[in-house]
Amino acid sequence: MTNTFEFIDWAFIIGFLIVSLSIGLFARKQIINVDDFLLVGRKLRSFRGIATLASTEMGLVTIIYFSEEAYSNGFVAILAGIIAAITMWIIGKTGFIIKHLRSLGIRTVPEYFEMRFRPGVRWIAGVLIFITGILNMGIFLQVEGRFLSIAMGFPAHTLPIIMGIILVIVVSYTMLGGMYSVVITDIFQFIVLLAGIVMISYYAFTHAGGFSGMVNSVRVHYGDAGFNLREAPKYGLLFILWTALYYTAGWSSWQPVVQRVFSMKDGDTAKKLYRISSIFMFFRACMPMLWGIAAIAVIGIIPDTQTALPNMLIRIIPAGMIGFIMIGFLSASMSTYDSYLLSFSAILTQDIVVPILKSPINGKRRMLFIQVGIIVIGFFIYFWGIYYNFTETVFRYIALTGSLAFAGTLTALVGGIYWKKTSTTGAYLAFIASAIPPLVSMFLQEISPTNAGLLSFILAPLSLAAGSILFPDNKIES
Repeated sequence: MTNTFEFIDWAFIIGFLIVSLSIGLFARKQIINVDDFLLVGRKLRSFRGIATLASTEMGLVTIIYFSEEAYSNGFVAILAGIIAAITMWIIGKTGFIIKHLRSLGIRTVPEYFEMRFRPGVRWIAGVLIFITGILNMGIFLQVEGRFLSIAMGFPAHTLPIIMGIILVIVVSYTMLGGMYSVVITDIFQFIVLLAGIVMISYYAFTHAGGFSGMVNSVRVHYGDAGFNLREAPKYGLLFILWTALYYTAGWSSWQPVVQRVFSMKDGDTAKKLYRISSIFMFFRACMPMLWGIAAIAVIGIIPDTQTALPNMLIRIIPAGMIGFIMIGFLSASMSTYDSYLLSFSAILTQDIVVPILKSPINGKRRMLFIQVGIIVIGFFIYFWGIYYNFTETVFRYIALTGSLAFAGTLTALVGGIYWKKTSTTGAYLAFIASAIPPLVSMFLQEISPTNAGLLSFILAPLSLAAGSILFPDNKIES
């Protein structure tokens, strides 16, 4: 038996959307200059930083991906969450990359490459990171809209409407309030999200027969491969190595994440942010994975693994509570969109458009460019989400698009910060080598995302080292 939306559910949803929009628009009064718009004046402290970073990284697409991964593989999938948490904690403990970037007072990651190398390196880094970002975002609306339409009982043809409503609200407050809107709405959405996590966990685990019922269901459907890494070939040594590198690159160079570092009061506060947030990053993966495992016990195995979680939810959530659960998912969705829109519009303006202009632009005009960029990106991801024929798994798509820039950015940052002999040519070659394997894998699907991504992380540092040794810069810049 499935439950349907009632009046109280609609009241929850509409009320949440109105409050989110109101909070976001109120924040626009705090905006004075570009640093306020992008980085909340670099005044962010620990609690707000943790709330906004956690909200950004706990997107609905993340919930869908992690639940699908565990639904398809069992308890072994939790390994990915462990790696994510450990890598973030290590970066927070050591200050690897992030402390140096924060000390420079920059606004975007590509900006560093002009300071250390040449403007051309900044430009190519900006292009690759921007393409990676908008391609990642391109499936968010489609995947999440489909999830919400199933969970809310809407027919498939309403998907574009659901996608459009979500996007219009987020674009509105992000465009007008910038990072102030993002932070304030993220804090509100973080609290709502936590409440939703508790409620979903209670209903999911209860209907699955508790932990023993979940264990039994995994054993029946997947045997030892659902528990033992040695019996699960997908989670072998190559997967562990690639995942560790992937998360290291993401935590230290992915603009939506590192923008929190740039917004923090100082480098030590940024390190503390990472150490504390690493705990949440484990639960960010673990809780949706446990929901996915609960879905095995509740609904069994279905062909469309991406829809397992929403199909379970409409069976187990009582009428009158579905709306509250849905605002938790909407919180997860919107808190990711606002950060991504702001981050990649900043890169589009700061690192791609402005560097090719013949004359400098003032702060007010620069902020206008960023606002226009948010609208342009919004239109792109909306139409990409509607018309893109999404045939890959969420994992494969995000892994491949992320690999376009992750290895090159991490390699060039490490080389630029920690190896004085790194040259401009070496940096160029690192970005080129990083992009080749995932591009090939997109056309040759027999090449797995893991192998393509790992090859990027091998080729990028080799290319940087060879280019730097063979073509050194005449003058080494610090």
